[in-house]
Amino acid sequence: MEKQENTILYGVPKVAYGQDGCTPFPMCVHSCGKYLGIPVDYTRAMAESGAAFRLAWNTACWDGGNVDAVFTFDDSLKVFRCGMRAMERGLQFLGRTPETKKEDFMAFIRREIDAGNPVIALGVIGPPEACVITGYREGGNVLLGWNVFQEYPEYQASVRFEENGYFITSQWWENPDTTALIATGTESLPPLAPGEALQNAAQALEGRMCGTFAKGILAYDAWKEALLRDQDFPPDAVFPLLVERMMCHGDAMDCLSDGRYHAAKYLRRLAEQSPAMAPDLNAAAGELEKITEILWKEMIPVLGGWERGEAQTRQLAKAENRRLFAGQIDRMKAHDERAYGYIRKMAE
Repeated sequence: MEKQENTILYGVPKVAYGQDGCTPFPMCVHSCGKYLGIPVDYTRAMAESGAAFRLAWNTACWDGGNVDAVFTFDDSLKVFRCGMRAMERGLQFLGRTPETKKEDFMAFIRREIDAGNPVIALGVIGPPEACVITGYREGGNVLLGWNVFQEYPEYQASVRFEENGYFITSQWWENPDTTALIATGTESLPPLAPGEALQNAAQALEGRMCGTFAKGILAYDAWKEALLRDQDFPPDAVFPLLVERMMCHGDAMDCLSDGRYHAAKYLRRLAEQSPAMAPDLNAAAGELEKITEILWKEMIPVLGGWERGEAQTRQLAKAENRRLFAGQIDRMKAHDERAYGYIRKMAE
């Protein structure tokens, strides 16, 4: 069969950072699910992928990729497997290796798009975060879709736009952070059982080390210790260094605010469906909600807002504020520990 040169799927919902979410992979699952008529909202995608329960901190450096959903579990593919299960689909994943050819990626994309299925990709524009490919031109040399970084000024040289807002790029393969493709047109699977969802939540929350990454509840300690290293915030620090610190701190706040809010919302849904487990589910949800309260009512006011501008960066650099944040982090950890206890008990 002769290959198509151009196919575009119109009507795929936009994927962009905003009040409705800030974790790209579950955002993509929700977008693709809505397009395909699968009832998976952002809350379900966040919780059942495990991303709502994650927290990670690289103890080796100030790492801008700390809270990437790929670090949710110790098996890097599990978050994608669970996310697709939230869509009631199996995982078909094509990773980029030194042996992978551009044509391999193009053939995968053509096959899915021609069948009417958007493709979830890592990278394409900017870092290896999830995005949605909604079409192709020139046999796949040019890709269209939604990417949370598509309007960032630093990427404008390689991006044009379709009238409906889709990005258009021909330089996706040249981006070394274009690392994987995920099909959305795979075989249908039954919805995730509540017990399995809770087991995955407990696994994501469990405190442990994976390489240099402190994960789950243990990540709170690594985050706190980083803030308390005064030598990492020297009085004569160049501003870009302080911006790097603020980005990592802000990412951890985003991860918890977005994640624990939707985790609690999901657990309260389960409580309505599972009266026998409702007391523990609601108790766990209450603990998670306390984390978002600490962030919004205590940490954010000290910083002077949720933004990551110069004002917030200067506030973070102050030793007295970082010591205050350390206490808040300890309290958030305690709430996560209690939530973990309830969830683990129900998952056993």
